Amino acid sequence: MINHLAIIMDGNRRWAKSRFLPSLAGHKAWADNAMKITELAAKKWINYLTLWALSTDNLQKRPEDEVWGIIKIINNIENYLENMIKNNLKFETIWDISKLPKESQIILEKVKKRTENNTGITLILALIYWGQDEILRATKKIIKDWLDPDSLTKEEFRNYTDTGKFPVVDMIVRTGWDIRHSGFMLFDSEYAEYYFTPKWWPDYNEEELDKTIDSFSKSKRNFWK
Repeated sequence: MINHLAIIMDGNRRWAKSRFLPSLAGHKAWADNAMKITELAAKKWINYLTLWALSTDNLQKRPEDEVWGIIKIINNIENYLENMIKNNLKFETIWDISKLPKESQIILEKVKKRTENNTGITLILALIYWGQDEILRATKKIIKDWLDPDSLTKEEFRNYTDTGKFPVVDMIVRTGWDIRHSGFMLFDSEYAEYYFTPKWWPDYNEEELDKTIDSFSKSKRNFWK
């Protein structure tokens, strides 16, 4: 059983281009599909779902109008709040949202606050994320806290990472057919299984989710034993 599923939602712009639509139409489609897949995952007894919504590279290298369009879509998460409450969904974010506009930070914190007592699936958005940066920031926190490096354990180190308060990831999915992890959840993915699909994220549906779960159920997880 998958407890924590993480997804690299790739292929949104290609999905839009294939339909002769602007790039932002693809990003709007990922937001709509994110909520659909979250609801489906909850029905399939997945307890944690982490979605990589915005990378550091996206923020730095995409055209400015596209980045602002993505930020507006992120701000629209408030429109899904009633459904989140209805479905007992808990909302969280990881990584450095302080790099987002103040308005975005306020909206995200509001949604987190309103859903903090919900006990269903936890939806975690990875925003302004870069895997090496997470490890680097955790290391800086440890140095500031004067921890003894000789007695430091990986469990203690993980407590300083952004994902430390959540269970380690069991399965990582990448849509869009690129077969690479792009630094996603570097510290937590030691024993994670991977599932790569040519489907673009807006086309990732219940059938693909079932294939993901089936792939995980067939994996042999020895954990180095």
